[in-house]
Amino acid sequence: MPAERGNTHGPLLRLWHRVKDQIVQDVPQDIALCEFDCRKTQCSMGEWETCTRRLEKAALEQKSRAADSPGVSTPKR
Repeated sequence: MPAERGNTHGPLLRLWHRVKDQIVQDVPQDIALCEFDCRKTQCSMGEWETCTRRLEKAALEQKSRAADSPGVSTPKR
């Protein structure tokens, strides 16, 4: 009996994963801040390019990456 149950779960599980992948997708890191922490539902391209929250987060990530890579120097501003 357990062998039969395993056979039915395989196709159902694959179907579930296909359906889930069509509905839920990962958010790219570069827009995660906008997607989860911003009150605006949509920005124009100009607003996105000049968004201080996004730019500050990008600068912090760049500093963090530079600190993790001691052999690589970052230009000073």
